[in-house]
Amino acid sequence: MIAIIKAQFNSHITDLLEAGCLDYLTEHNLPFNTFECPGAVETVVYANKLISTGKYKAIIVIGAIIKGDTDHYEYVCQYVTNGISQLSALHTTPIIFGILTVQNEELAYERAAIDRMNKGKEFGETAQFMIQAFELL
Repeated sequence: MIAIIKAQFNSHITDLLEAGCLDYLTEHNLPFNTFECPGAVETVVYANKLISTGKYKAIIVIGAIIKGDTDHYEYVCQYVTNGISQLSALHTTPIIFGILTVQNEELAYERAAIDRMNKGKEFGETAQFMIQAFELL
């Protein structure tokens, strides 16, 4: 079972990423549960909680941090990156970093749109790869 944690903040982007991810997982018959949280920051504690249940072979965190006019962007990016890195170092459950960190809306949309590169599909593919790799160990 794969857990997907999607941030609601910037939902016009995260919804597209989630859709691409779900399409991939469904197409490959990979079971999943979806969860939502307010923003990218909260994906860290949510991932930690889901790891502690022992129910999931991989966790995908989906979010979109888009640069604005303040330093908030840098702090959020740093917190989320460090938080997910620490969880990955402490636990053996693969965490797929599906958090876009982009300079503007256009770049976010380019990476999320279903008819463009949609990174969400890559998140699903990476989860499948990691699960299969870990099963061989």
